Amino acid sequence: MRSIIIIISILATSSLSAQTLDDYLKNAAENNPGIKARQTEVQAALQKLPQAKALPDPTVNASWFIRPMMLPMGNQLGSISAMQMFPWFGALDAMENEVARMAEVKLQAVQVAQNELFFKIKNGWYPLFELEEKIRIQQDLLRLLETDKELATVMFQQGMAPMVDPIRADIMIDEVKTEIALLEQKRKPLEVAFNRLLNRDDNLPVTISGVLPEPVTGAASRADSLIGNNPMLAVFDKQIQAAQAGEKVADYMRKPMIGAGLQYMPLAKRANSDIPPNTGRDMVMPMFSVTVPIWKKKYNAAVEERRLMQAMYADMKQDMQNDLAAMYEMTFYELEKMAQMVELLNLQMVKTQQAIDLLMAAYSNAGQDFEEVLRLQQQLFRYRTEKVSAQTEYQLMLVKLDYLTGKMN
Repeated sequence: MRSIIIIISILATSSLSAQTLDDYLKNAAENNPGIKARQTEVQAALQKLPQAKALPDPTVNASWFIRPMMLPMGNQLGSISAMQMFPWFGALDAMENEVARMAEVKLQAVQVAQNELFFKIKNGWYPLFELEEKIRIQQDLLRLLETDKELATVMFQQGMAPMVDPIRADIMIDEVKTEIALLEQKRKPLEVAFNRLLNRDDNLPVTISGVLPEPVTGAASRADSLIGNNPMLAVFDKQIQAAQAGEKVADYMRKPMIGAGLQYMPLAKRANSDIPPNTGRDMVMPMFSVTVPIWKKKYNAAVEERRLMQAMYADMKQDMQNDLAAMYEMTFYELEKMAQMVELLNLQMVKTQQAIDLLMAAYSNAGQDFEEVLRLQQQLFRYRTEKVSAQTEYQLMLVKLDYLTGKMN
């Protein structure tokens, strides 16, 4: 039984550690409260559809005379009437269409929120990846310095190198240990911020897997027309459509409403021999009414309001498109810059390693230039760290391009 429990625990741990960035994105889309709020807003907007296509409530009037009204046909006891108003033909369909267009605006806002959420998650995940790589690089440097210290100690004991060489290695070892400690302290706030985006406990570990691909110059397209797929622009399109539907509704408000109903008047027979015997029957009267929208200014203003809103949304869309195009160009420049930086760092690392190999061979033979060996080793690992930062920045620029072109969803 204990073995089964251990196996289950191992499998559960393996499942947790196997989470990829795509898994985190999927979990965030399902659990993020901001996305849930937007989805609930869509459901609330859809509840307006049955409200929009419903007829106005009928009007029922009832009256009763304290003293019956004497009429030739009998005494009228009271009156009951019911009236149903009907909007102009097509008005209900227009109102339903407007509500549907507004619901589409809310639905498109869900895509915008998800695009922004995925952008934030990727911007939180890659710095964690960068941090883990920097810690690993510093640990590699620490092991190398400890090996250098052992070599310097042996060379000193053999009288081939000064006593200061092991001390120099010790100084750098202390610096690297401090750097590792500081980097590990940085992990906690980054994980908390990432977990908050996933709407989960702050203390849950974030598993980082995979490797950063080598950047390639010209990998991204400069086709600025791609920004037309950004969901924020689609929101303005939906708002324009909603305003157009609202214009039709406002136009229908200028048309009359038609009412139809019945009035029932109960009559009491009078005890009078001069009255014909067929008197005193209750009266039923069909009714017809029509509204007369004579105050045209308010209806014309409502139509003009919707037209102005269409123009406003079109201008807002153009302004957003200009901003996105400018950001796209700058992001593309930064992307190419990071790709070229990685190429330069790769070349510098190769040459620096060659210089280190030559100096180490000379030091092993003559015990000279140990300080230069340490300096170049430190420079080599600085290049490795800078390469990780450049690779991370390259990926973040790709993420931003995807965000600007709406490829996050």
